[in-house]
Amino acid sequence: MDKTVPELAEELDINKLRIYRYIKKNNIKPIRTDKNVQYFDKTSSDEILNHFKDVAGINISNDTENDTTSNTAENSLIELKDSIISRQDKEIEQLYRQVESLQSTIEQQNKQFDQQQQLELESIRTFKKNIMIDSEYHPDTESDTHDTSNDTKSDTIDTRGGIKKSGLFAWLKRSNK
Repeated sequence: MDKTVPELAEELDINKLRIYRYIKKNNIKPIRTDKNVQYFDKTSSDEILNHFKDVAGINISNDTENDTTSNTAENSLIELKDSIISRQDKEIEQLYRQVESLQSTIEQQNKQFDQQQQLELESIRTFKKNIMIDSEYHPDTESDTHDTSNDTKSDTIDTRGGIKKSGLFAWLKRSNK
């Protein structure tokens, strides 16, 4: 009876890909191909089975040696993975603390900014209120256009037509006359 590669792989309990590689390497031709399924006659399938049984027999004797080697390798891989995981956990924890710190800083800055805005708004309100109060009690302050530049001159005009120079307190002397 003709056998397919999947049937041979199942019988040998190995991967189909290994059988396909062996077939290609040894130039074993199928007796027929039906819908991309290759069928091998009894001699070809026996050759494939014998090859992999021989390889499996060699592997069985080396299995105990390979088991200890693989156990050691597995243990070292497990230790390596554990160390990587613990290092990554520490990094995650550090980054988490850093994020919390930054969030706290942002919250404080937002709070300070809000307080600053409230103070500024309150000072603007107070300023506007003071301007309103000043304009109610002193209505002439807004329209005060009196020129005070002549008030500071120390020169005065004498009634006789001459310019009389006097000091700062000349008005006091004039009031006594």
